[in-house]
Amino acid sequence: MSEYKSKMTTEEARAWIRSIMGPPRRTLEGQERENVWLMIMLQDEPESSSNNQHSITEVYRINQKEYHVHYFSGEQPEIEEILDDDM
Repeated sequence: MSEYKSKMTTEEARAWIRSIMGPPRRTLEGQERENVWLMIMLQDEPESSSNNQHSITEVYRINQKEYHVHYFSGEQPEIEEILDDDM
């Protein structure tokens, strides 16, 4: 069985995880969320938008940072900051 196992380097493992989960991200809360929400509301249009029938996601880029805003029916929008891959 061990002959079928391959060892991944740290870089290969990170690349594999990112291919499945996407880039690292964090959900904004509190005053930080309110500040970013205000900046988003001042934008003309999102860079992109998608709709999967359960939610709408809009992508914004503000000061070289990428934010994803998720709209769910009847709930406050959720804002995620997309983080750099350097962990």
